Amino acid sequence: MKKVFSLITTGIFLFAVTATAQVNTVEFGKNRIQYQKFKWKYYQTENFNTYFSQDGLGLGKYAAQVAELELPAIEEFVEYGLQRRINLVVYNNYDEMQQSNIGLGIDWQQTGGLTKLVNNKMVVYFDGNHDNLRRQIRQGIAKVLVENLLFGDDLGEIAANQALLDLPKWLTDGYISYAAENWNTALDDDLRGVMLAGEYKNFYQFAFDKPALAGHSFWKYIADKYGKNKTTYFLYLARIYRNLNNASNKIAKKKFKKVLADFMVDMQDLYFKDIRGRRNTPRGQLSVSEDISAKKDFIRFNANPVPRSFTYALVEFKQGRYEVVIMENFVNRKVLLKLGVRSRDEIRHPNYPILAWDGKGTRLAVLYYEEGKTKFFVYDLVNRVKLWKHEIDKFDQVQDMKYMLDNNTLLLSAVRSGQSDIYVYKIDKQSFEQITNDVYDDLDPSFVAFPNKTGILYSSNRPSAQATSSDDSLPGKRFNIFLIDNWNKSDVKQISKLSDLKFGNARYPSQYNTSHFTFISDENGINNRYAGFFTTERAGLDTLVFIGDEMLRNPARKDVDSLLKDWGKDDIDSVGYVSVTLDSAYVFLLRTIRAVCRKQELPAITNK
Repeated sequence: MKKVFSLITTGIFLFAVTATAQVNTVEFGKNRIQYQKFKWKYYQTENFNTYFSQDGLGLGKYAAQVAELELPAIEEFVEYGLQRRINLVVYNNYDEMQQSNIGLGIDWQQTGGLTKLVNNKMVVYFDGNHDNLRRQIRQGIAKVLVENLLFGDDLGEIAANQALLDLPKWLTDGYISYAAENWNTALDDDLRGVMLAGEYKNFYQFAFDKPALAGHSFWKYIADKYGKNKTTYFLYLARIYRNLNNASNKIAKKKFKKVLADFMVDMQDLYFKDIRGRRNTPRGQLSVSEDISAKKDFIRFNANPVPRSFTYALVEFKQGRYEVVIMENFVNRKVLLKLGVRSRDEIRHPNYPILAWDGKGTRLAVLYYEEGKTKFFVYDLVNRVKLWKHEIDKFDQVQDMKYMLDNNTLLLSAVRSGQSDIYVYKIDKQSFEQITNDVYDDLDPSFVAFPNKTGILYSSNRPSAQATSSDDSLPGKRFNIFLIDNWNKSDVKQISKLSDLKFGNARYPSQYNTSHFTFISDENGINNRYAGFFTTERAGLDTLVFIGDEMLRNPARKDVDSLLKDWGKDDIDSVGYVSVTLDSAYVFLLRTIRAVCRKQELPAITNK
């Protein structure tokens, strides 16, 4: 085998090794359908073997780097050290992971969606957002450490300890999830809904129905009420005493059952107090609701941009089966697409199917994944026929899709070779134009037309508008709203930062009227709708100096001389100029409502 050495910014030596064999052994006669062959390589660091397949070099390097960076903090919290190197398997997307034979025959789809762990293999996938990949890696590390702490590292020790230590699964899985990420707005929203609905008489009913949420929120409750250091101590006492009542009496001076009862009362009081100062619902012309149950869920709602049509589209998920449905006049139901296999164990796809209405509300674009291929069609509501049925094979995955200026142009946020960028797609020609090209996650694109400025709004975790992109660049800590000039066909596109959040993330930007745009942010702890007042003015011309294969923008004389010396030249090759504008936005909260705003879907330009 050939070894290739690489050095990354953390100072960790990685070597990529080609692996021709499967990374696991499967039981004869039980294999998942694989639509592609995987050629595995891996980076080896001090504590991890990070496996990646073709087109996953960047993801493999990122995962190896993040795993080593996150390990010490999780070891410190759990108060337990890693005993042996972990095999970290990174898939380029969710669909590739679903083709994996790792863990076949084992209940590896853990309750609550924790990172999959089979023996010493940790399985993660990239969904277009590096923050989610980092969270999966942290969950996997925490799971390895906690299970080794509770049950030991060798098979004999595991069997003995599992027989003696009978802790509820919601408790241990909740601790793992809490160790990976203390809390976030999505969990807070879910817990808020449960507590305000009042459907559960006691904590045990709550934990039976939603074990992951119940477990995670329980440990946060212990940390908030008794101190964060008491969480690990509580688990330690439960392991030593092999009794939750003894551990609870030591920490809270009351029985475990009483702690759970206090949790239900305290959480309900907390959320009822919180909503008293909020509006009941946002204003709107139309309201549509659907009942969600354990057997039926609704992944996406897409309202027709023409309100008088009384039409909306949705994706239904029923035990592994997906249906794309159009509802007309709230009564007439037409199923456009059925796919998937009915199964109680199947979890929802994080991306597909994706829906998008054109500006006139007469065509619905549908993008989905089936039999190893990304497929696409457009449904014409006027003629009631499917148009442009074809496959899209240029991307590893697509996260978002919207119509742009006409019913032949789509804006996509898509991933190629582990990099999420913005693309313009011409439906009739099946051609693509790449708008952004950097290592940062560029999501939620939306076309905007302001006075004296048009472009594409999008959400990105790039640190700044001028941030450079290289193999060693890491995404920023939070998402903000950016504007890029899409008409400029050169590599020199102006990017402007329109929000600068100190907390939380800004997502799903869209134009509101001729001078405002809106987006969703959790900066104040709950997802709400924000607006930005956009202004722009001419800022002159930037000078571009070309020497060899390199370009300098507004360079100092010494930089030009240095580059000429490097290239062994006496004079520059050429000079160019590009017009720039000074873009800014005043951002403010539109309204604080009781119900959390998950996402906003608006046509490209509404002028309303």
